[in-house]
Amino acid sequence: MCRRTASWPATLPVWLRRSKMRRLRGSSADALLLTFAKLVTVMLGLAVTRLLSQNLSKHDYGTYSQVLLIVSTVSSMTILGMADGVNYFHCSRQGDERESYLSTIYCLQCMISTLAGAAVMLLAVPLCKYFGNADIKRLLIYGATIPLFQNLLSITQVLLVSVGKARLLAVRNLTVSLVRLASVIVVITVAKDVAVVLATTLAMDLAQMLLFVLVLWKNGCALRPKRVDFKLFGTIFAYCAPMAVYTLLNTLSRDCDKYLISLMTDTETLAMYANASKVLPFDVITASFVTVLLPRITRHIANGEREQTVGLYRTFLEITYISTTILCCAVLASSPQVMQLLYSKKYLDGIRIFCIYVLVDLLRFTNITLILSAAGKTKRLMYYSVATLAANAAANILLYWLLGVIGPAVATLLTSLGFGLCLMRTSAKELDSPLRGFFDLKHLVGFMSLNALLTVGFYLLQRWLGTMNVSYLAILAITAGGYVAVAGLCSAKRFLRALKQVDT
Repeated sequence: MCRRTASWPATLPVWLRRSKMRRLRGSSADALLLTFAKLVTVMLGLAVTRLLSQNLSKHDYGTYSQVLLIVSTVSSMTILGMADGVNYFHCSRQGDERESYLSTIYCLQCMISTLAGAAVMLLAVPLCKYFGNADIKRLLIYGATIPLFQNLLSITQVLLVSVGKARLLAVRNLTVSLVRLASVIVVITVAKDVAVVLATTLAMDLAQMLLFVLVLWKNGCALRPKRVDFKLFGTIFAYCAPMAVYTLLNTLSRDCDKYLISLMTDTETLAMYANASKVLPFDVITASFVTVLLPRITRHIANGEREQTVGLYRTFLEITYISTTILCCAVLASSPQVMQLLYSKKYLDGIRIFCIYVLVDLLRFTNITLILSAAGKTKRLMYYSVATLAANAAANILLYWLLGVIGPAVATLLTSLGFGLCLMRTSAKELDSPLRGFFDLKHLVGFMSLNALLTVGFYLLQRWLGTMNVSYLAILAITAGGYVAVAGLCSAKRFLRALKQVDT
């Protein structure tokens, strides 16, 4: 499946300036449909996680998490910005030249991912020693092969959107997610073996890839080995390199806490930490509006319309922090019940780490690179990413020694806050605006204060209901549902007004 990313830097797209803008209505419809499909896909993925967490022992689930950690790192090292590259070269080239670029990108990806997979297999012994788990040795074949298909799927899904098949992509992704869930249910019921689960994942990725290639072929976008041109390597790498560095740095920064936990603790502790730190789909609305607003903001910046850009971005941020804060605080108020629902009762020992990562998700609205992406400030984003990775790695080690297992989570929270403030300040400077110009400070302070009070109130309600022998699902429905209803009603008028302003 396509890996989730919070935002993407890119140079100012030449093809976007040269080509006619699509009507916003069509883009909005596609973006919202893809976002809905992504939300359902993520929820189905969480259902798979719940099944595995409940039916596998902590050691087996920790082993599974270690393999996925390897997959995540290898995928980020080998994707090399080619998802952005395939979109750029598809839109900026025509005819045989376009086909040559696309075929070459796929060839490059296969070569690089295959070499990386071979390296994983050669490093089997050091990896087993690092993780302190000999059981992963027999599973490394999946850590070596799954990244290839995940990267090919990421590239192909972007290409499907470029050829105007966003809706078909959404439907196919939903279908595949449902089939994947059904497969895991069967596998976990019959076998309860991590190797079989990973083999099923690999088979599903392969089947999905073949299906997407068939769709591309039917829509006149064939990938032919004879069209591969090794002379294009330099041009492709020149465009993709900035995104490759940014993606790799962000992934390493995101996963360095798990690598530290793997090194310093046991497999069972990693199982707990991996679940507690999972990214939840709080930013589903943000993702939709980033997709829709990037062309508009790019156009405003290209035309020197800074006041319009500030106004549009201010409205976007308001939509983002209202929706994200309400969802995050609802989860915080009912965190034990949410964690029990998502991962089962045996992972409740990670509740503090879970709450910290919900706060990390809440701060994600400050980590949006929309302005800098549209302005083509790629190098500055890379510098920030390098600094964030270095600070996060150092803070992870220091706070682990000071606070124990919770330390890396606190480090992630602090570095996310610092990175977000740097991005916001730089974005404001790019538009010759003070940082306060991005917010209605009176509303922001009042809104956050209200949600802080509501979170405390509903948390106390949740604790009281817990003493009354009420089922955890009922407590979850009352506290989380009640929170969303109350906070949503308080903010509905402002939120709807912001939505109307974006559409104007």
